[in-house]
Amino acid sequence: MEKTTLARGTSKTSLIRNGVIIAVILAVFIVIPQVTSEYVTYVVVLALIYAVLAGSYDILTGYTGPLTFCHGAFYGIGAYTSALLTLRAGFSFWLALPVSGITVFLFAALIGYPALRLRGHYFAVTTFFFGHFIYLVILNSVKLTSGPMGLRGIKAPESILGLNFSTLQGSYYLIFVFSIIIVVLLYLLVKSGIGRVFVSIRENEELAEAIGINTSFYKVLAFSIGAGVAGLMGSLFAHFFRLLHPTTFAWMTSEMVVIMALVGGLGTLIGPIIGAGIVTLILELMRFAPELRFIIWTVALIAVLVIEPRGLMGLIRRVKGGEK
Repeated sequence: MEKTTLARGTSKTSLIRNGVIIAVILAVFIVIPQVTSEYVTYVVVLALIYAVLAGSYDILTGYTGPLTFCHGAFYGIGAYTSALLTLRAGFSFWLALPVSGITVFLFAALIGYPALRLRGHYFAVTTFFFGHFIYLVILNSVKLTSGPMGLRGIKAPESILGLNFSTLQGSYYLIFVFSIIIVVLLYLLVKSGIGRVFVSIRENEELAEAIGINTSFYKVLAFSIGAGVAGLMGSLFAHFFRLLHPTTFAWMTSEMVVIMALVGGLGTLIGPIIGAGIVTLILELMRFAPELRFIIWTVALIAVLVIEPRGLMGLIRRVKGGEK
């Protein structure tokens, strides 16, 4: 009885502590545009976008298992879809945003169904070449995307309820709110029954199939959800920076998302989000030495994975649990 009461008290204390930490973090993000320079605000926006990209990537690779290298391609498809819908078809941003996410979700389901029949490194290599293929399509479709000249003149989100999103602060808060909403929805997903099915597939796909789980369906679902979220973030990116260039969505973007997730710790959701913030910070701090920045954060990645293969979240759990 005493142990049960103690456990409840500890759980309640932990809940309160976590609530306070989350409240403080949110408060910091809310005041950033008010107390920092425009440069810092831009960097934080980029960190928020990458954080959600890394979190959505974790849905497939961290919770379901298959390693993929094409998240940057879905990010780019969402960005160009939203930009072209507003520039060429007269859509408002508020309509182009969900349409972009749904389009990428359906596109990912279409290619994911046959691709996910491959396993291990075969699937990983396939996704890498698919991502590069999308980059080449964007780069060479000059009439549609303006190719290497970049797509310019993208409009800011239209004002709604008196809120102006054409300013830096307005756009920042828009992306901040969307990022919070998406992360919460992803958290609810991984804690739901569907999330438990994802984990069962990751742990033992053959066993999951033996007990009647349609593993093909759930892997395609995880792949499509992650891609759809990347498409939404691509839309937000396009209308925040208002200029798109193919190099933004080259293979390196996908690799960065993978590294962010690995640094934070796959299969934790919060880990890849934290990893995205850390990697973005390292890249910006090393902007003065572009020839060294990738070397330094690659060495940092190797160091983290050597010390703790489960990433930063694994290291935190080891310290809290007193593991050696």
